[in-house]
Amino acid sequence: MNLPTSEPDRVTPDSTSRGSEEHGRDAARAARMKFVYPSGSRPLDGYTIKRGVGRGGFGEVYFATSDAGKEVALKLIRRNLDVELRGVRHCLNLKHPNLIGLYDIRTDDLDDQWVVMEYVSGQSLEEAIEAHPSGMPVADVLRWFRGICSGVAYLHDHGIVHRDLKPGNIFLDHDAYTASKPVDGSELVGGTVKIGDYGLSKFISCSRRSGQTESVGTVHYMAPEIANGRYGREVDTYALGVILYEMLTGHVPFEGESVGEVLMKHLTAEPDLSCIQEPFRQIVRSALAKDPDLRLSSVQEMVALLPHEPAAGPTHARGYEAASVGMTTPIGASAADHERYAGYDDERVPPVAAKSHTGQIEEPLFASLRDTLSGLTSSVFNPTVPPMVQGLIVIAVIVAGVATLSLWLPLGFGLAFIYCLYYLAWVTLLRPSIAAHRRRRPATSSMAPTALHAYTPPPARQARPRPRPWREVVHEQLGRKTARDRLTQSLGAMFTSGVLCVLLSALAGLMVTPADGDTSQAMQLWLSVVTTLGCWVVILTNAWTEGRAEEQSPMRIVQIVGGLLVGLAAFGVANQLSLELPTDKDFGPGPHHNLLGGLFDVQEALEDGYKHEAVSPSLLVSVAYFGLLMAIPRWWRLAEFARNKRIGFWAIAGMAIWAWVLHLFWWYPQPLGMVLAATIAVGVQLSNPWLPPSKRAELARQRVTV
Repeated sequence: MNLPTSEPDRVTPDSTSRGSEEHGRDAARAARMKFVYPSGSRPLDGYTIKRGVGRGGFGEVYFATSDAGKEVALKLIRRNLDVELRGVRHCLNLKHPNLIGLYDIRTDDLDDQWVVMEYVSGQSLEEAIEAHPSGMPVADVLRWFRGICSGVAYLHDHGIVHRDLKPGNIFLDHDAYTASKPVDGSELVGGTVKIGDYGLSKFISCSRRSGQTESVGTVHYMAPEIANGRYGREVDTYALGVILYEMLTGHVPFEGESVGEVLMKHLTAEPDLSCIQEPFRQIVRSALAKDPDLRLSSVQEMVALLPHEPAAGPTHARGYEAASVGMTTPIGASAADHERYAGYDDERVPPVAAKSHTGQIEEPLFASLRDTLSGLTSSVFNPTVPPMVQGLIVIAVIVAGVATLSLWLPLGFGLAFIYCLYYLAWVTLLRPSIAAHRRRRPATSSMAPTALHAYTPPPARQARPRPRPWREVVHEQLGRKTARDRLTQSLGAMFTSGVLCVLLSALAGLMVTPADGDTSQAMQLWLSVVTTLGCWVVILTNAWTEGRAEEQSPMRIVQIVGGLLVGLAAFGVANQLSLELPTDKDFGPGPHHNLLGGLFDVQEALEDGYKHEAVSPSLLVSVAYFGLLMAIPRWWRLAEFARNKRIGFWAIAGMAIWAWVLHLFWWYPQPLGMVLAATIAVGVQLSNPWLPPSKRAELARQRVTV
């Protein structure tokens, strides 16, 4: 949205010259654009259009006056009509001095939809940034940013995520308190920061520097998780970090020649913070974290880390008023406004509550390796890379790893042993000294809000409860399930998985049984029993621990025990059926090449059968393989009610790959092991209930029930 930047009919101190200047700028802009309605048109009864002032993906914006003389902005909606109007209706009754007011929704004689909204005079933040190519003055940055955070915090308190915060949507409204410009050049005195386009989902310009378009949000301010369809309050926190960076430096942190290049930088690159001073550097770094769970948890926490605004003379009194009252008090607000919005000040999130993860002391080598692997993974598994390319890359890595197994495996064990010695020395010698050094210098911590912002909350105020994430609500509801409900759900899922495993095993038996073999029926029966029992282990593990267990240890213990029982059943059924399990020499090394089998002398009994591609694994081989198969992966995630997808292709592929990798350490016939793991993964996901995206979105809005 591009609202008017002038108010020519209002005369205030120092507004005559500014008004004529801004009116000329608006007139020039309108002359370059062609609007549907010319000046003097009356598409809506009671309103007369004065001029067109902006155009976007949604339609057009006009400056108009009512018959009584009220100045308003009229937005003509032409695209994404239902989504636009739904968002506007949801926000009609929101009232906050840092939000552009929405007055009404009207329909003209042509059935076009119009939104009647507050008319904002003054420049946009985009224009303010363009006027300072090397960065805005710190005083202006603080006053703009506090007003922005004020409006965003109010939206979040009402369950609304803006999703398109950018300088072009933020304006300065000149009011009756406008005085002469202060000596430091600030133009915020007597003005109120206003945020527009809140609560709207629409097609928006990809960049204020290009003509490309993107579906949700503006690419330069778009959080990485938006690519995965995640729209929590963290996306606004990320956009605020980008805006703060741009105000301080004059440019956005991630730039590129195309949308894909900018998106890739959001996913993988780190911003250059060398040109930003503390405490802004720490604020931007925390706000631009790739993982939304590691970002600043709220807008209030971001404001708590800001420094005090510098002292000023009498002409600055109204401009600095917001800082002395609270984060949500607008610039130029009256005393009544201070009282009215005092409930949204810093007291709701005390600044001493810094994020715990920032105080952790990480081992540097592991952290560097983790970040490198995370960057490589993000480069491959991101929306700009086609799924076919991703699959080919995974297959190429697996093939290369198997082909060079004899080279990197001994080297890996050697490096792991050296790292263990180093880690023991680091834990016992270096980490205590680092922790002691940090305790001796608490005031120098860049994340210590008390060193940056004095905190004296009014004793009579109480914090307003904040909406909780939908996933937290789901787990709380699941934790309150009775034993009867869990038993009913488990039995239903177990029955469904049993039927599915019989059907899937009929197909899998055709894949693993030789074409000239006469054991297909026995093989299908064995597959049905083993995969069904494997599904039951995962289903029971999830059903009785979901929403209860706060760590993974209980689930892993249950899975390991269940895997051992599945291995016992696999050996027993094969023995009763006198069944030899098929294997294929092309799917990996033989029993004599596995790493752990030699320790227990089990490969000798398998070697003869391996030559004829039909083996009878011993009890130890079977029990150990299935126990290890269930020990490492988080199988219970496939059965979670709040899992991301009903059927996850990469989850199925991951379990099959793990079954193959495991046989390098503890041999088991392949591809039979991979087929078993993939069948269990499919059966578990299809048989367990799942929270669909529609219910998830509804829950995210309500935050009250499942």
